Amino acid sequence: MAGLVLPLQTARLTLRDFTVSDLPAVRRYALDPRVVELVLHELKTEQDLTAHFSAVLNARAFQPRRAFELAVVVRRSGAVIGTCELARAGAGTAEIGYMLARRYWGRGYGTEVAVALRDAAFRDLRATRLRALVAVENEPSRRVLARSGLHWAALRRRHTHAKGRWWDCDEYELLRSDWIAAQPEVAAPPPGRGRRQT
Repeated sequence: MAGLVLPLQTARLTLRDFTVSDLPAVRRYALDPRVVELVLHELKTEQDLTAHFSAVLNARAFQPRRAFELAVVVRRSGAVIGTCELARAGAGTAEIGYMLARRYWGRGYGTEVAVALRDAAFRDLRATRLRALVAVENEPSRRVLARSGLHWAALRRRHTHAKGRWWDCDEYELLRSDWIAAQPEVAAPPPGRGRRQT
């Protein structure tokens, strides 16, 4: 697969690499119990968060990158409101995930992020299949995936052990062929346009 072209821009958001100055904003949502209630790879302590954040910053030095953990930034204000990830998962498959600060829930930002990651997976990384896994209890996230064009594919029972128990997860997916079929057609230039006439 090819490389991701950053930053990703949407109507209201920028998805970009994290910087050192983003840590205070990340701390506010990543340690919020409500935000991480259904997140299966939570960072339990300040020390866990700091170590993970340093690892994310350092991972950019390794090429080619297999995972892109990005800051979700409101373009108008510059506020960092969440985290999202686009990762290569082998055999032409890419995987997405996202987490937003609680005060930004219910505004359509999650869908905006998921659509941007979806398009980047197929356009930039040339993935043949996009996948997302979500705890079955996480109804809002399942709605985001459905609105983003991903389809329910399977129930993965006892998929992940976290927070002292096993979690069942729903797997959503979208194939490249279906993504292409859903794209609006681009009209061909009229004859004589786009080429030099001799």
